[in-house]
Amino acid sequence: MIKERDILALLLTKGLGPKGISRIMSRALFKNSHVDLSLMSTVEMIQLMDVKPEIAEQIPGSIKKADELLKEFEIEGIKILVKGSNGYPERLLKTLKEEAPLLLFARGNIKLLTEKAVGFCGSRKASEKGLAVAEECAAELARRQINVISGYAHGVDLAAHRAALEAGGVTTFVLAEGILHFRVKSDVKDLLTGYNHVVVSEYMPRLPWLARNAMQRNKTICGLSNAVVVIESGLKGGTFEAGKAALSLRRPLFVAEYAQPAESAEGNAYFLKQGARFLRKKNGAAYLDELFQAVENDETDVQQKYGHKDKALAEEYGNEVEQLSVWEMPGVYGSTNQLEQDKDDKE
Repeated sequence: MIKERDILALLLTKGLGPKGISRIMSRALFKNSHVDLSLMSTVEMIQLMDVKPEIAEQIPGSIKKADELLKEFEIEGIKILVKGSNGYPERLLKTLKEEAPLLLFARGNIKLLTEKAVGFCGSRKASEKGLAVAEECAAELARRQINVISGYAHGVDLAAHRAALEAGGVTTFVLAEGILHFRVKSDVKDLLTGYNHVVVSEYMPRLPWLARNAMQRNKTICGLSNAVVVIESGLKGGTFEAGKAALSLRRPLFVAEYAQPAESAEGNAYFLKQGARFLRKKNGAAYLDELFQAVENDETDVQQKYGHKDKALAEEYGNEVEQLSVWEMPGVYGSTNQLEQDKDDKE
């Protein structure tokens, strides 16, 4: 076995990445004995870890940096979750398999990572309608004791986090930067308690935000979730890639269907055609029964076959299907159609 401190030190060593460290950890030496890098000579590191001399020479300095970080982690209440060890989210490992992050840095109630969860993805520049849909759905999930997971970005992410907390639920913030960059935003500042949230990052603690990290972060959200909700997606960008990741990982994907999609929701129709499930209203309120069912059953391997006027859905719900309706957009939340809205405006 190799200690968390030493894994952190290897990650801090230039020239070693997660794949190289995983290879080192998989060697028989680390499987069958306890290893302390601080007790090993440079020669031993080269021989036993099969690393280049220039890398081995850096490791003592990296150990000192790791020790300093661990002291800071203790002050900040940050924990390290190692892939394959106790505390690492089983769902994430099961879903992403070899692509699951080697380490997770977490602060807050890490027990939330074992609970039923739904991931939310959507545009940073979502329409008011999209934000309202995200809030309504997240609040309803929170009332069902389902963890709401999102990426802590402005727009849909923050709307979902805030709505879940306001409804008395719990939420998980998945960062696209190092956890030491985490700052409490005003949207949720007065809602956080020691129990109701956890902050997670797979990146080195001081790494700044990067666009490519946001893409990977969204895949991690999918891996942590029993199902994924796309509120508004363009035809490219992070949300679009997150939706594609959910489909490829066989996570049940639910996408809001709008009567008149805003520009920020142009990609929604693409996912509905690819087999995503409709996120609709019933009698003016969010209809989430299928989503609740998917979460409860954790339908990882269930083939998704959904579409407009789907025959199987009609047989299951009968006349109830006729009561379902799409989200009207743009216009006032809950309006019936744009023509009627225009008429009301003129009057």
